[in-house]
Amino acid sequence: MHPIEGCTLSTAMKKSLFSLFLFFIFCFLTFPILYLPVLAAEPVKVTASVPYFWWLELTGWTSPYAQVELSMEQFVKRITTANDQGQFTFRIALPRTLAPICLISTDVSNISSHPLCLPPPPQEVNILIKEVIMPPTLKIEKGKVIQGETIAAQGYTTPNSEVTPYLFAEKSRFRLPLITNYQLLIPAYAAEVPKAIIKSDQNGFYQFNLPTYDIGKNRIFVGSFFLDNPSPKSTTLVFNVFSWWRMILEKIIAFLANLFWFLVKLLATPEGIILSEIGIIIVLLFILKSHKGSKTAKILETGKSNQWKQLGPKTNKRYLKNQNRSF
Repeated sequence: MHPIEGCTLSTAMKKSLFSLFLFFIFCFLTFPILYLPVLAAEPVKVTASVPYFWWLELTGWTSPYAQVELSMEQFVKRITTANDQGQFTFRIALPRTLAPICLISTDVSNISSHPLCLPPPPQEVNILIKEVIMPPTLKIEKGKVIQGETIAAQGYTTPNSEVTPYLFAEKSRFRLPLITNYQLLIPAYAAEVPKAIIKSDQNGFYQFNLPTYDIGKNRIFVGSFFLDNPSPKSTTLVFNVFSWWRMILEKIIAFLANLFWFLVKLLATPEGIILSEIGIIIVLLFILKSHKGSKTAKILETGKSNQWKQLGPKTNKRYLKNQNRSF
């Protein structure tokens, strides 16, 4: 072996051994800093609580194929559809904290019933609520009626049920007004109109005409009777009966109000400003023209009177006699 080659090999080995020694020292020094805190830390505990649920089964009756919405504050909201007999069922899980249960029915004509709110159910594992009867839906054609005009009220309820309308006519009498807490109160009296019983068909539809022979404000709601139990009342609606001249007056006032607001909106635009300026110019020209015409007429009248004065009284009498003879 050449002496130079042996010397070179031994030097390379020394360098590699020295590098390996430095690596082990580096690992020994950095190991406690990087890994010891992780090893010394306590294990992380992950905990989760599963809410306890109450199971609710609620059945009830409404008009056929109506949509029924169940809600419990902001926690629960479910929608179901009644069958062809008007029966519906909810099977849902409720949160641990119970609240009032509210139901709203929407019939096939998209008319919603008055909300029906039930008290919070008892805290039992299985909650059963049966045979809930929903309020009927109610709709009238219009709220303002001319005296003697025929107006219909209609709605939906459970099939083949008795429907009773409750109509109250508010009639005011002349009395001295009452002042309570600086407010002027005029007493009004409500007279109940005799009830007529109506029956819904197999689809739950009912209809009847409202009495419009008395002028005044009227309130109406309906209730049904199903499975030997009365239903909650429907939404209360209001309709007013006016005389024909009062109706025409209201339409004129409404037309003038709409025209006024239309002009206000029009004048707020650049085109409206230009049109208003043109209208003002036309009005001013008309006023000037009428003023000139009246002035000219006055001049002619004064000229004629001067002519009569110049002719004298005798000539005037002869002229009048000739005029009478010509006639």
